[in-house]
Amino acid sequence: MKGTYRIKKTIHLRWASWLLAINTAGAVFFSGCASPKEHSFNADFGETLPAQPMYFIQDENDRHFIITVQQGTPSAGAERIINIKEAASAIAKAESQRLGWEKWQLNYIQERNQGWMHVVVAEVTHEKYTTPTFPQASTNSVPQTAAPE
Repeated sequence: MKGTYRIKKTIHLRWASWLLAINTAGAVFFSGCASPKEHSFNADFGETLPAQPMYFIQDENDRHFIITVQQGTPSAGAERIINIKEAASAIAKAESQRLGWEKWQLNYIQERNQGWMHVVVAEVTHEKYTTPTFPQASTNSVPQTAAPE
């Protein structure tokens, strides 16, 4: 066994720490890009709802967009559900007006509780507005009667 040497594989400490730093930075960067930015409903709309709804809008195009609204602070009872749905409705109206939509529809597609937090996901779809047309009254079609003398 005199001529046999064992080769030991070692990773240099400097390379291991550098690799760890790169992986950590990548994980932080990619996780930050995946989550949408939440906005405070009370701050943006000048309201004082006790549930302090937080919201974000995603998947916006010329036909629809999706709103996610959730509680910002814990609250109990039906108040929290009412506050979240009031906020969703106001956000849908404001965003539809910003997009120039005259007619739109709000559909709740998901509603759930996550512990103390109530979450509502709603889809707002653009409906084409057509100006209503009414039949024109014709003066010839109304029979004329003579006034009694």
